[in-house]
Amino acid sequence: MAKTKVRPEYVFKRHINIGAADAEEDQKYLRSCFVDTGDLHILRDCDDPKRVITGRTGVGKSALLRQLSDLEDHIIELPPETLSLNYISNSNILNFFENAGVKLDVFYQLLWRHVFTVELLRHKYGINHYCPTKN
Repeated sequence: MAKTKVRPEYVFKRHINIGAADAEEDQKYLRSCFVDTGDLHILRDCDDPKRVITGRTGVGKSALLRQLSDLEDHIIELPPETLSLNYISNSNILNFFENAGVKLDVFYQLLWRHVFTVELLRHKYGINHYCPTKN
């Protein structure tokens, strides 16, 4: 008895494009392939305390944020790099205080709030660069 060869229902052809490796880079397919699971409605409701997006790689966080920005007018996108505090990470002064036992937790919290606020103000007023003031 001869074996019959089972063919898959769909065969990917060579050089076919099924999207980018990550959602942030996949502008072509991200919008057309979005499936709303109800999370978008929660994100659009500013009174809902469940508006924080968390999840593993590939679960659709970027797609959800992209859909939200397509539907809502008042969206500010702040990449984490803009909030990083690289300019103080190697500070000799901060290392001195930490080595002396000074607790800098409140300082870091206030500094993070300051940087976050500055980024929001830059967006609101269209400031694209820092201008040092002259005294």
